[in-house]
Order: sequence, then structure tokens, then C-alpha cells
Amino acid sequence: MKSLLLFVLCIAQSFFCFGQSNFGFGFKAGVGYSGWGKTLSADSPEAAYTPTGAKALGIFASYKLPYRLRGTVEAIFLQSGSQYRNESAVSSSFVGAPSNAAEVTYRVSRVYAPIRLSYDILNTKVTPYVSWGFGPSFVQQASRSHRDDLSPNEQSENLNLEASYNRELRLAFPMISSAGVRIFERLTLEASLILGRKFYYRFQADDAVCYEGCAPPELSYNNRVIMFAAAYNILP
Repeated sequence: MKSLLLFVLCIAQSFFCFGQSNFGFGFKAGVGYSGWGKTLSADSPEAAYTPTGAKALGIFASYKLPYRLRGTVEAIFLQSGSQYRNESAVSSSFVGAPSNAAEVTYRVSRVYAPIRLSYDILNTKVTPYVSWGFGPSFVQQASRSHRDDLSPNEQSENLNLEASYNRELRLAFPMISSAGVRIFERLTLEASLILGRKFYYRFQADDAVCYEGCAPPELSYNNRVIMFAAAYNILP
């Protein structure tokens, strides 16, 4: 009986110590906007890149460091993109005729794995913090949809990521800056800004060398994201 009681006490102490661990692990989800940018000088002054929706879902692991610092590693499935709208007359690459109000939306699905360092502003139960980090972004799929006056129904086309002139899109290293609040080491609410370089790529049917007359490169600001996220730590 004493041995059983001692065993139970040891297990209880282990759980207590485990609960006081500096480690954290949990799930994260968020929504936001992505893809704003300046109009190219060669385009119509009436054309602009505007934000489109973004969403994220993933996991995180964190560790408390001295001096109110904390290191965090995340693995997030992120969907983002950008939208291009031209109010002037343009030529549609889908129908081969002039049209008005062309609207092109780029959508990109990727895995983003940033490494972040955060600083707790206050050492309280409800802890405001700021963080900064960067990490690799692996694009899994990309597509373009098009709509204009001559083709009001959305037409979609997948991007050939294996083509040599598109391979640089597969890997990037965006930076992420965040500000948020951590509640009782359990729930985290934060706003993040993800910034990466803009990408040019071509929607071509094959991997042939682009000579004069091939489709011009198109621009996407999918690496610019404003994200509002919530995270839940299952190991407080």
C-alpha cells in the first residue's frame, strides 16, 4: 500500500513539474489579408494590386529563455495571394480580345516555418509581447483566376512550378514581426506582418525557352501578409 501511495505521489509530482515546464506546444490559426503593392510603371495608372484574403493553420513549439525571452518554431500551412485590377481597356490572354475591368487573382498555398524570438514586455498573468523572426516558405501550389467584361465567369489556371523560369517561387525566406498578448500561458492573440520579396513568374504550357512573343512575366505580392491569429498552448 505504501509503495502504491509513493508511486501515485511520484506520478502527481511528475505531472506538476511537467506543467511548470518551460516548454510549450500547441495549435495556431489565423485569417488576414495579403498581396498589396504598387502598380508597375509600365501599366495603366488605373491599375492596382489590392489585398485579397489569407488564412493560416499550423502548430508551434516554444521554449522560455532568460530575460523574458522566448524562442518559438512554427509550421504553418498558409494560403495567400494578390489581386490585380485594371479599370482601363486591356487585352485578355484568355479570350484574345480587348475587354474592360480585368480582374486577376493569384492564389498561393505554401508551408511557412519561421523561427521567432519574442520579448515579454510585462511579467504578468496577461503578458503583452513583441516578436521577430524569419524562416523558409515552401510553395506547394499556385494558380491564377481571371474575370473581365467578356468573360464574367471566373477562369482558373494552375502555375507550372516545375518550369525552370518559375522555380525561384518555390522557396523564399519572408520575415515576420508580431505583437500580441499571452493569457495565463494558455491562449495567445497576436497580429503579424509577413514581408517577403515580390515574385515574377510565367504561365506557360511547357518548359520551353521563352523567345520573343511568349507570355510576359506576371507579378504577385503573395509574400506580403497581415495576419490576425490565435494560438492555444496545451503544455502551459
